[in-house]
Amino acid sequence: MADDALLSYVPYRPAASRVRYYDITLRDYVDQFRIGVWDEEKERTQRVRINVSLTLPWPDRPMTDSLDEVLSYDFLIDGIRALRDGAHVNLVETLGDRILALCFSNPDVTRARVQVEKLDVVPESAGVGVVIERVRPEGAQASS
Repeated sequence: MADDALLSYVPYRPAASRVRYYDITLRDYVDQFRIGVWDEEKERTQRVRINVSLTLPWPDRPMTDSLDEVLSYDFLIDGIRALRDGAHVNLVETLGDRILALCFSNPDVTRARVQVEKLDVVPESAGVGVVIERVRPEGAQASS
């Protein structure tokens, strides 16, 4: 279940001349990751839940109902799976930061909010983790 704070956020809207934006969301993506600082965590995978929201400018032309007109969420899912298949990560903060970098690899993304939770750490809770948000400064380009 997604964090209420993530579900009830107020979308970021830059004060620029552009009027229309849209958000791409990935909710409750759960997968096994190699994550954790303790020795026992380094010997197994753990269930991690990821929520992502990206804000992008709406095209300045009429929509033609083509996938070429929007950012496909496939790049996000493929990138998260690549992180899953990569090296062990100690901290949920590190994984969240890497997901943010993935989000901002697309030059059209103006804002990203990422929530990463380890689900099986505290039996009395649904998960423990972080929420990280970043806004691209006006006029800034994507970093390679």
